[in-house]
Amino acid sequence: MSRGRFLGGCAWLLGGLALLQTLYLRALPPPRPPARRPPPPRGVLDASGGFRVYWDVLGAPPGWARAPRPELVLATHGSPGRAAAALGGPWGGPLSLAVFGEPPEGLRELLKVLGGPCRALRGRLRLQVVQGAAGPPPRFTPEAPGAPRNKGGGCRGALARLAAADPPSYTLGVPYPGNLLRNVAWQGAAGGGPGAGPPPQFGGRFVLLVDADVVPSPGLRRGFLQLLRDGGLHPQNWGRDPRDWGEREPRNGGGGALGDPKALGAQGDLGGPKALGAPGGLGVPSTSGVPKVLGVPNVPESPKNLLDPKDPRGHQALSDPNALNDPKTQSDPNAPSDPNTRGDPKTQSDPHALSDPNTRGDAHALSGPRAPLAPPSPEPPWARALFVLPAFELRGSRAPPASKAELLRLWAAGEARPFYGGLCPRCQAPTDFGRWLGLPAGPPRLRVAYEVPWRDPWEPFFVAPARGVPPFDESFLQYGFNRISQACELHVAGFRFAVLDGAFVTHRGWKEPGGFHRGREAELGRNRQRFRAFKERLRARYPGSGRHC
Repeated sequence: MSRGRFLGGCAWLLGGLALLQTLYLRALPPPRPPARRPPPPRGVLDASGGFRVYWDVLGAPPGWARAPRPELVLATHGSPGRAAAALGGPWGGPLSLAVFGEPPEGLRELLKVLGGPCRALRGRLRLQVVQGAAGPPPRFTPEAPGAPRNKGGGCRGALARLAAADPPSYTLGVPYPGNLLRNVAWQGAAGGGPGAGPPPQFGGRFVLLVDADVVPSPGLRRGFLQLLRDGGLHPQNWGRDPRDWGEREPRNGGGGALGDPKALGAQGDLGGPKALGAPGGLGVPSTSGVPKVLGVPNVPESPKNLLDPKDPRGHQALSDPNALNDPKTQSDPNAPSDPNTRGDPKTQSDPHALSDPNTRGDAHALSGPRAPLAPPSPEPPWARALFVLPAFELRGSRAPPASKAELLRLWAAGEARPFYGGLCPRCQAPTDFGRWLGLPAGPPRLRVAYEVPWRDPWEPFFVAPARGVPPFDESFLQYGFNRISQACELHVAGFRFAVLDGAFVTHRGWKEPGGFHRGREAELGRNRQRFRAFKERLRARYPGSGRHC
């Protein structure tokens, strides 16, 4: 009897435990499904079919892509290592970055860094990846919030190590599609690309496009936005004291009209050490103003005219020391001399002049032609103005200067010189460095100092409205004529070039004739042929333009 009671009690006890277990399990939340890795991004083939573009690899565009207030976005491109160097630079605003996905291990390391120690950069970064069409899509897997921090120098240390390991672009085994990358970076900055939402209104955003190894001067973004708010971008205020902005007539004659010989010929020649205040300067005293250059209508386009724009040996004809001081050589033969009519939007009504880079072809592809889309009317007075930043290169690995005054001291000491000063002086000479050097020192703020005419083979760096600027021609690969071709089209399309004072860009290291790879001459030859065909297309694209290049 006692044994039966004992067994019965055990049965009741086990039943009660089973009931409690059932109630407990029912009270637990349902199990979560296993985490699924996000699907790889879908790439978009470019016009050639040889490359694929992956938009917003880090996720949806950040908030700045649809901000209503005017903004300046830095657009840049490069291999993974050079992109890492640009991310570690002084630019503190929104950034659109187009990365070439070669070498693959470099791209993987860059994405790992952006998902880990540099995760804070993603709030102001829009990242696109361009790589060979047959390559695997890039994968971005951010670290969990509780993951241990990188102790090897944090974000800057990780970026510096990646930049130091970056191989030259000509050793990648794949032609570097520089102009495709430039267009992708620009479209990202302008709010274009699949899933980016509607682009900002015309004039609601500006873009500064530079190569990843070119660094904007500190304070550029803040100063330019202040210049925009104060009305300093209006052509009537170019070359004027900021205290006079808003008046109809410039004080003391203003900043000089485009056709004014004194305005364009001021400050002597480009290469004279005494004029530039630097030992050596550009080294070519007559590179500005010689009309016999590639593309001038009065010069037959024989093979002798198609010299290598980056080879100083091909410009021995530019030895006249009086060329720069002759006012007749300073005016553009294809453009009127009145700056108030040369760039007036009402006088430049060619519907093909402003192809919107955000609407070229299909919204999800880069393969469409340049769609002629004029910006909304009415245009602001600076709609066809490009605000040029004087470009310099620094000796060795010197850090970029923090101000124009510091830059001028380096220039005078021979530690800085105009960009391409030893390789292709003509490629930057139209900026008129001698005049920029001689501008009166004033308060540390940006202003539009003067306007200059386009001259071949100029390839300026500039700030421009995000919409309405013709894109780069993507047929140019590797080295030669890539940025020159766009500047040529900007001139034909009726744009004006206005030089900023108080801001600049710098390149670390000097460009020298012997510092290039073995295949450079072959690349130049192919791109020279492409440039001939490109100019023929310009004549058909802008039939109403009186300008040529």
